[in-house]
Amino acid sequence: MLFEPLNLDGRKRSAVYHAARLSTLHDRLAKKLDQVEHAGERVEQAAAVLVEVTRQPVMDVTIAPAAGFVHLEDSHTLGL
Repeated sequence: MLFEPLNLDGRKRSAVYHAARLSTLHDRLAKKLDQVEHAGERVEQAAAVLVEVTRQPVMDVTIAPAAGFVHLEDSHTLGL
């Protein structure tokens, strides 16, 4: 936005300055809101992935017996 040459009417210059400043601030706010919206969409996508992963069936895992109950022969070791 171009400003008129300086004149003695301060109110006129002030109104033009404030209009330009308001326009600049409006543009910056709109850009920030777009960034926040984009970040929110990424959070929603990550949450959807997390929900999907947690809803999958748990695999049946057989747990090996504790070492205290394992019968070892003289030639076997626990692998320690």
